[in-house]
Amino acid sequence: MRKNNLYLLFIGLIITSIFSSCSEDSLVETMDNRECIEKKIAVVLPSRDGMQANWKRIFTLLDHNMQVAFGHCPAYVKFSYEFYDEENENLDELGNALANRDDIYAVIGGLYSENAEKLALRLVRGEKTFMTTATTEELVRAFASSGLLWAMTETDITQCEVLLSKVVNYGGKSVALIADDTNKYGKTFVDWFGFQALELGLTNKGIFNGEFEEAVSNAFDSGADYIICVPSVIDEIRTIVEKYNRTDCNSKLLFSDIGYGSDVVERLGSYSEGIEGVCFGADPETGFDISFRTYFGVEPTVGAAQLYDAGMLLAYSAWYQHLHDDVSLTGALRSIVDGRDFNMGSWMGEDMRNVVDALSAGKSPYVRGASGWLDFDSKVYTNVLASVYYNYKVYDGHYIILDYNTADGGNRTDATLAGWNWKASQQQEFSDGSNIQYGPLKENKALLVAASSEWKNYRHQADVLSIYQLLKEHGYSDEDIILIAEDDIANNPLNPTPGEIRVKPMGENVYKDVRIDYKLSDISPNDFINILKGKMTSATPKVIEGDENTNIFIFWSGHGMPNSLVWNEYQYLRTGDLASTLCEMAEERRYRKLAFFTEACYSGSVFEKCTGNKGMIFFTAANPFETSKADMFSPEMGIWMSNRFTSTFLESVSFQSVIPLHDLYNRLFISTVGSHVMVYNAENFGNLHTSTMDEFINP
Repeated sequence: MRKNNLYLLFIGLIITSIFSSCSEDSLVETMDNRECIEKKIAVVLPSRDGMQANWKRIFTLLDHNMQVAFGHCPAYVKFSYEFYDEENENLDELGNALANRDDIYAVIGGLYSENAEKLALRLVRGEKTFMTTATTEELVRAFASSGLLWAMTETDITQCEVLLSKVVNYGGKSVALIADDTNKYGKTFVDWFGFQALELGLTNKGIFNGEFEEAVSNAFDSGADYIICVPSVIDEIRTIVEKYNRTDCNSKLLFSDIGYGSDVVERLGSYSEGIEGVCFGADPETGFDISFRTYFGVEPTVGAAQLYDAGMLLAYSAWYQHLHDDVSLTGALRSIVDGRDFNMGSWMGEDMRNVVDALSAGKSPYVRGASGWLDFDSKVYTNVLASVYYNYKVYDGHYIILDYNTADGGNRTDATLAGWNWKASQQQEFSDGSNIQYGPLKENKALLVAASSEWKNYRHQADVLSIYQLLKEHGYSDEDIILIAEDDIANNPLNPTPGEIRVKPMGENVYKDVRIDYKLSDISPNDFINILKGKMTSATPKVIEGDENTNIFIFWSGHGMPNSLVWNEYQYLRTGDLASTLCEMAEERRYRKLAFFTEACYSGSVFEKCTGNKGMIFFTAANPFETSKADMFSPEMGIWMSNRFTSTFLESVSFQSVIPLHDLYNRLFISTVGSHVMVYNAENFGNLHTSTMDEFINP
């Protein structure tokens, strides 16, 4: 959204006139002898390139305004700070130490997502409030239910949306992405780019996330109108710019928020000239950026407005607790951000005084900060619901703001978790297929594969075991089920409830009475193919022995890559091998109908090439360019417990096993957030309105 420059100039003149006599040294003055409500705040942020001086300026400004806010009260809130360098601390140890210190009121920090996640895991376990500017969607979703994580911006889901919206606004038709999905920061962009590009009507020319320089070269060769650049570190911006200047690439570049900040220009020098992108920042109507420059003579760095607001909310909460001594910090924060009585201004000292007076009078003011309205979702209070993004560009060694943007959220049903609830709208249409005829159904077989191992991949085994229990409940015998799983989760040393596996907290134990036929590490993708083809070997004595009267149900949960399903991390079931196997099964009439459900990233890229055989239907959690999304995080265990595609499948089929396949597709499509559930080979299967899951679930 574009703001009027005259309006901003007017705001700047007012602020300049008020604070022209202030200096950094004179902002904080000594309070009198009234009752002091002193709270210690731990600040964990990077210190290099003069960044710590920037953070201290933010809190110096906050301290000054707190003095104004409480200057007339019988008591006052005062903060002291402990600063830690997030890049040079052992964050596991620091997080545990801060969580266990009663004198630490709250922790602010975690500029970088990897670091924020380490801190969050320890702080949440220790029930310590953590306010952060890190914005990966997994961080936010993982700790949403705790009530202790307060993210001061929307997630990077929204930043990705804003970047792609800029492409649309600029008239671009195609996009590519450079990002590293092994890094928490880049992973959100990789996870959501393909999904959002499709929803916004853009052609996806590729997600390039391998070896960095090779990824950059491949992106430049993609022919995309625009390339979204999400480097993991500042020095990678130099690599992109250098290579761009040496090639005849006609694509235009847009950078994420890592391209914004005084440290970027300082480190890159001339290589920063001309870079353009988006970064979360202050709402221009609040005048925060102008006043910061007035106070200190320097530009605010990335996250300055959000960090100020974090401290301001803690100040209000400390005062609220002083007025209501039976309220926790979490309860106080929620009461503050829930206020809707009236607008008390913004973030400056007099505005803060109005809020303090309103709280003292038992009122609930509508709080606005430097970054804008401080609205948090009313379910979990994890994220600010709306953020302002600068459309920045480096010109003559300085940042200029070309525009201010917000996400319209047009495809989100609500703002819970600040961007997570994007609902897919590009549904498939299916042909009738009613002329396809089948012989009688005489038996059912099932093949279930949990294609990963280790505690970190808990959800894959949990999901497959939940499908196993579903089949057993509907009458399958173990003789008709082949279950492949590593079986290293139930009795893992990290499992707080040995012998138990669940897909949600307090859920049923899906490990009960399980009979596993093959450990994943004992067989290979080729053995899986032999099992599917009914070929007995010394490694595969139990196989699918089907014929033209046998319905086969297959469920696979694991990791995926373009054109392959990952088998225990280092092996792969390739598209070509699977496609040829399915063709052979069709030629030999080894099944009547076959339904293959796959929970894996990029799974559409595998099954779009497996079409053409009568009686086969493939459901995938994602299209060829998308990742699938985990669903339920356990902070206590530090793992994701389930996947959204699988949990929706279980809910749908458990409720109605005779559900038509078309209705099942609709439910999966609507409820599976962040990817487009796909169906392949429907034209060779039959009418999806009359074909039901009952044929596969009930033997």
